[in-house]
Amino acid sequence: MDLGNVIASLVGAIVGGSITGYFTHRAVNKSHENDLLKQEKVMQESLKGLYQSIHDEIDTLWNIYLNGIGNQLEQLGENLPLEFLYPITQEYFTVYTSNAALIGQIPNPKLRKLIITTYTKARGLIDSYRLNNSLVENYRHALWTYTQTNNTLHKQLSDERYSVLVAYASKLTVAHHDIKKDVNDLLDCLKNIID
Repeated sequence: MDLGNVIASLVGAIVGGSITGYFTHRAVNKSHENDLLKQEKVMQESLKGLYQSIHDEIDTLWNIYLNGIGNQLEQLGENLPLEFLYPITQEYFTVYTSNAALIGQIPNPKLRKLIITTYTKARGLIDSYRLNNSLVENYRHALWTYTQTNNTLHKQLSDERYSVLVAYASKLTVAHHDIKKDVNDLLDCLKNIID
C-alpha cells in the first residue's frame, strides 16, 4: 500500500469517526433534553395534583371548622368566654404533611409561603383550641368545687378562671380572623392555578 492510500484511509477514518462522534454527541444531548422535558412534565403534573389536593384539603377542613366551632366563635359576643370543648384528636393535614418535600419544589415563592403560612397558622389555631379546652375544664372544675363547698376562695378561683377564658376568647377570635384571610387568599390563589 502506498503512502497516499494510507493517508487517505487515515483521513477517511478520522473524518468518519468525527462525524460519527458528532452525531452520537447530538443524539446523547437530544436524549438528555428529552429526559429533562419528561421530568419537567412529571413535576408539573405532580405540582398540579398537589395544588388540587391542598385546595380540597383546606376547603373541606375550613368548611367543617366554620360549620362548627368557627361559627360559634364568630357569633360570640365581646367579653364572653368560649366555653365549648372542641374535640381535637388527630392530624388533620395529611396532604400537607405527606407532601412536605414536594411543597418545597413549588416554583412560585409567594404561593409556597402562603401554603406554609396557612398550615402553620392552622396548627397554631388547633393548639389554641386545645389550650382553651384546658382552660374550660379548669374553670368548670373550679365552679363545680365552689358549688359543692360554697367556699368563697373557690368562688374567687372560678371567677379568675372565667376572666382568663374571656381574655383567651378574644385572642382566639383574632387568630380565627387572621387565618380566615389566609385561607381565603390561598383557596383563591389555588383555584386560579387549577382552573
